Amino acid sequence: MKPSHYNYILSKDSKSYWYNGVSHKFFTLPIELGNKIKPLICNPEILKESAPSFYQKLVDNEFIIDDNVDEIEVIRKRNLETIHSKDYFLVILPTLNCNYKCWYCIQNHIPSMMSQETITRVKKHIDYMIDERNITSLHIEWFGGEPFMYFKQVIAPISEYAIEKCDKAKIPFLNSATTNGYFLSSDKIKDLKRLKFSGFQITLDGDKGNHDKVKFQNGCDSAFVHTLGNIDKILSALKDMNIVLRINYTHKTLTNKIVSQINEYISPENRKQLTITPKKVWQESVDKNFQLSTISILDEFNDYGYNAARMEIVDNFVPCYANREYYNAINYNGGVVKCTACNDLYESNPPGQLQEDGKIEWKNNFDKLYQEKSYENPKCLNCKYLPVCMGICPRDHAKKRNYCKMDAQDSNIETSLIDFIEHCK
Repeated sequence: MKPSHYNYILSKDSKSYWYNGVSHKFFTLPIELGNKIKPLICNPEILKESAPSFYQKLVDNEFIIDDNVDEIEVIRKRNLETIHSKDYFLVILPTLNCNYKCWYCIQNHIPSMMSQETITRVKKHIDYMIDERNITSLHIEWFGGEPFMYFKQVIAPISEYAIEKCDKAKIPFLNSATTNGYFLSSDKIKDLKRLKFSGFQITLDGDKGNHDKVKFQNGCDSAFVHTLGNIDKILSALKDMNIVLRINYTHKTLTNKIVSQINEYISPENRKQLTITPKKVWQESVDKNFQLSTISILDEFNDYGYNAARMEIVDNFVPCYANREYYNAINYNGGVVKCTACNDLYESNPPGQLQEDGKIEWKNNFDKLYQEKSYENPKCLNCKYLPVCMGICPRDHAKKRNYCKMDAQDSNIETSLIDFIEHCK
């Protein structure tokens, strides 16, 4: 037996934190005990004799593994399993238009709406994926632009069709959306339930003052108040609904003030359905010292009953869902892309095209580029954090870019691991 190469044994104050990057199992020990056991993990037989029950716990959780286990091959195998999993994640963009014009947004807001012809092709695509590709589940994520600008025209008819098709095929169906929340009014609640919506990701741009500077709409005094009011009504009516509240920030706009402002509009009984996740806008430079400020704000959100996204690590052995074979994004015009965070959405000649029979025709094996393994290089393969990172974004890898993903984040992986374990319920 031998210790896993991907054991992260960390210390803070009076505790020793243990996390394994392959199994994603973790626990804590008093620091004195952790310091005594840490060197023994390199001598499993001694540990087995002196503390047999603890030794077995380490074996069961993959902190100690058989001598013949090649962990790189284990990671490669699990990576392939995720890439080729037949759980289909389909992003659909009813429009590239939006009712807001946020300064940081990468998108060009083109007046547009998915045509009836393209809607028909999307339905045939769902048929094809279920009947011929034998997918094991279907998850539709509505994106944009602002997808709820065309709820009745696009979202409802495609969702109704997908639900009926999945019911007949006896496979699970999941409906969710990334939205600014402006159009999620009370009159949509019954339809959201009927169409099996289970989650939303909704963005705030910092506290009320900053958000309302970025997002404004004629006839709406405060987009901040309007959006949080919609969220609270939905959470009150739909107790199975979970919403990710993404807070886009710069190092100047994220302060503790936002906690009390959100508390004003989200009822205490609804807060457990809301997960707070801060995201730095891509234009902002890296500041490794800012992580402690973020943790402090998340601690306060936890104190008031919210969930908090504590760490950005990979737990499914791919760096991004775009890496997966059974993931596609269909644009309003029938163009198909693998990444919605680049200019492919605006190309007159997109990398993929949805055909009349519902199949996708890719140019030059474009989809296969996104299945390539960005971690297959000496630096990544020798990195202790490989299984919780898995390399750079598939789009950047396809463009032959070369960098370390962790260098581009405000967060420090060890600080994040400790923070995650401390707050895990």
